[in-house]
Amino acid sequence: MTRQHTLILLSILTLIGLLATRHARDQRLQRAQAGRPEITSEGKAAGLRFDPAVLPADRQLVLREISLARPEARRLIGIVDGLVTVHVGDTSSRGADTVGLTEGSAEGYSVTLNLGAVYRIAGERGVQRVVLHELGHVVDHALVDPGLAARLDAPIPAGYGCDPVQPDIGCAPRPERFAETFAKWCTGDIGFNLPIGYKVAPPASLDDWGAQLVSGIDAA
Repeated sequence: MTRQHTLILLSILTLIGLLATRHARDQRLQRAQAGRPEITSEGKAAGLRFDPAVLPADRQLVLREISLARPEARRLIGIVDGLVTVHVGDTSSRGADTVGLTEGSAEGYSVTLNLGAVYRIAGERGVQRVVLHELGHVVDHALVDPGLAARLDAPIPAGYGCDPVQPDIGCAPRPERFAETFAKWCTGDIGFNLPIGYKVAPPASLDDWGAQLVSGIDAA
């Protein structure tokens, strides 16, 4: 290789490095502008955090429900779980039927689960749905861009009881439609006879929906 060829190769490698750095910086800027916390390698390694008040049995229950999700879903959860702190407690202040609550900021996400109420109403199946639903909110906010969100929402049927004149009445908002579908995709349980959650029917193919979610996030 001549000296000229070597200089050209070094220039190309330098340009690739600069583009990669710029892409990473642009992604961080986009997340900051959207109020998203930054996802770091340290955060990914940290894993899910629990409030010190959460009992060991409740911690084990939450981790068990995550472990039962399909591998592709666990991988997505693993990207964001280091940003999450789980609390267990009453969530009825947000509504009598509220059994889970996710609140986000630029620093991370706080997930509150009313495990006692859920277990009384729907047993462990209900706990699994609530845990994965709330983590679905985190995946949605932290990883899904607006274009992908619109594409994923399109195949989800309208919620039961939607008023065609006033579509907000009886219809779950898009983030809830995503979280509910994410939870169903995680396990394949479409929620038949499950007395909690939003009235959101699954798309024609949960596998196709999930594949679009994974490929969309990986391509971002």
